[in-house]
Amino acid sequence: MGCGSPPPTDTPSEAVVLGTQAQALATGTPAAEGVLAVLNDYYISLQLLDDEVPLNAQAAQALINYRAGPDGVLRTWDDRRFYSIEQVAAVTHVGPAALSALELYAKGTGRVEMPVDGHVGTFHGVSFNFAEARRAIQAANTQSAATLETVAGVPAASVASIVAARPILHIVQLARLANMNAAALGALKAYTQLAAEGDPCTGPGTCQTGLHCEGRPSDGSSPYGRCIDTAFIPGDGNVCSRFVACPSSKLICIGLDSGWVEGFCSPAWKGATFTEYADLRLQANTPLRTSTTAVVGLATVPMDINVELDIVHTLPHRLVLTLEDPGGETALLWDGPNEGTPPSRIVVNRGIPRDGVINGLWKLHIANPTGQGSGTLRSWKVKLNSRYD
Repeated sequence: MGCGSPPPTDTPSEAVVLGTQAQALATGTPAAEGVLAVLNDYYISLQLLDDEVPLNAQAAQALINYRAGPDGVLRTWDDRRFYSIEQVAAVTHVGPAALSALELYAKGTGRVEMPVDGHVGTFHGVSFNFAEARRAIQAANTQSAATLETVAGVPAASVASIVAARPILHIVQLARLANMNAAALGALKAYTQLAAEGDPCTGPGTCQTGLHCEGRPSDGSSPYGRCIDTAFIPGDGNVCSRFVACPSSKLICIGLDSGWVEGFCSPAWKGATFTEYADLRLQANTPLRTSTTAVVGLATVPMDINVELDIVHTLPHRLVLTLEDPGGETALLWDGPNEGTPPSRIVVNRGIPRDGVINGLWKLHIANPTGQGSGTLRSWKVKLNSRYD
């Protein structure tokens, strides 16, 4: 149904590709949890998997057979659940095409937590990120039939289907309405193209009135910035501390995350956390592994830099961790051979200058000089507060 699903045939020769897809859907990531939520839904049915996702008939039936348990009947005492992507991938006839289709369906139905610029999917040839899908659905639910037809340019037959289906809860539901096609979805996307505050933008003129597109990386790591209201907020610049809060919820206290006793109040949009679900294998004798995450929508230079790590390793005290900013400046996060096992949270107070580049590609380098031990970088976060240079 135009959801951009890959070809539905899986063959044994695709086993290597399946391994790659299973890694991309590593258990514990938002996408993987979304897929498991689809498959463990109490109301799951063969029709849902076969027609709505859609999967090929063999994969859909195999997944239902697993869920139904020994008695072959869903919603009885012996039903089984999926607890990991590895379980799903092990089911007969489930290959990379099935996993990709399940991921797209999970994203399109809102089961996956993602950033506002995260790609939801392509429907009838029209691509949507999360913010675009949210704005299109809001318009479909709230605008009058006359506005949708005469102002937005949605075909009359599509408008009738939209109004009859309200409330529309997700982009898959919208895309699969009767009479919904590329023209209708394209018209809705164009009608709601001006981004709201906090939504992704691609340059001047792409935000709603009164907002500015801030924080677009210059290194090409992302096409997006964020739509920001840059109007002065009373209390901006005030002194603050752990005990003295900023006078508005629209302000944050910058400096405290670096260990300062005294910080200063700054607009809340100048701080953000960026998460990368890496699932990066740290094999013995591998000299260096790198995971990256794109930072967007902040001011121009960093103030507070904090890194949070989720690493499972047999010899974590052998690891040397380095953080690299978009300008190529580096900070030694942790020297395992001399400092021991790295903590889960590291305050960056060395190496990276506070007048360097903040928007762009940040890199976490993991070295194992002794080549001993193995494990996985499951995820990492970089929490940043920024200011204008």
